[in-house]
Amino acid sequence: MKKLEILPPEQILKPVETRIAELEYALKSKQAVLQHSKPGLVRIVVRKGQLQFYKRESAADIQGKYMPRSQDALAHSYIQNDYDTKTISALQEEIKCLKQFQKAYSNKNASNVYTRLSPPRQTIVKALTLTNSQYADAWLKVEYRKKKIPPEAKPLITNNGDQVRSKSEVIIADSLNAAGVPYRYEFPLLIDKNADTPDFTDYDFCKLHPDFYCLNLRTRQEFAWEHFGMMDDPRYAAQAAEKIRLYQENGFFPGKNLIITMETSVSPLSSKALKTLIKEYLV
Repeated sequence: MKKLEILPPEQILKPVETRIAELEYALKSKQAVLQHSKPGLVRIVVRKGQLQFYKRESAADIQGKYMPRSQDALAHSYIQNDYDTKTISALQEEIKCLKQFQKAYSNKNASNVYTRLSPPRQTIVKALTLTNSQYADAWLKVEYRKKKIPPEAKPLITNNGDQVRSKSEVIIADSLNAAGVPYRYEFPLLIDKNADTPDFTDYDFCKLHPDFYCLNLRTRQEFAWEHFGMMDDPRYAAQAAEKIRLYQENGFFPGKNLIITMETSVSPLSSKALKTLIKEYLV
């Protein structure tokens, strides 16, 4: 498919924010430990494969005084404290560096050029990065041939007006819609049936139609979503396993770009689980 935008949204600041939070948590943890610890310098000597410890009174004390085996725990605590002290300094420097970058990048981000334009100018220019609304509109306009639903089938209509094949698909579609996640129903994906040893003849390919082909607007990543609704039927379960295998052999992996939900007659689809999956992968 033709690229909808020249430059995807920046994905730098979010990991930086996460990293800063992790660093600050580690910093507080180490500072709390050091409040209750005594500093000390230790020289380590390896003799016959065994560690021997020497307590140094100062940095000028190169040799130090031998610490007997009974003081191994104390020596270990001094060594750990020395590491923690150096780590605290490194943590502080990294936090400072990342916050400086965070501030500079927020001001220099190329996307700011478009967002600072007046609305009339925004309607005229072709931006490097589309807004979420613009990208969703363009993504949803992609035309494709949908699988036919038998006319005698019970009409099951989503809030978006799509006809689907099961009540569970209605629930999934409406959950996606409520979360603002664009999707294409039963969008065809060309799959190589012999992915391990392809010989590129027409009959080696098939079209899989995931129940939903979803778009994460924040990352512009696409996910195939398959729902298997009769997993207590052995024949259906075997077909589901084969379909998952085909997906994996063609670069679709659960948790990466493939979302899988299942249910049985005694374990129905969970709305809570749906919300968790959507939040984790699609928003």
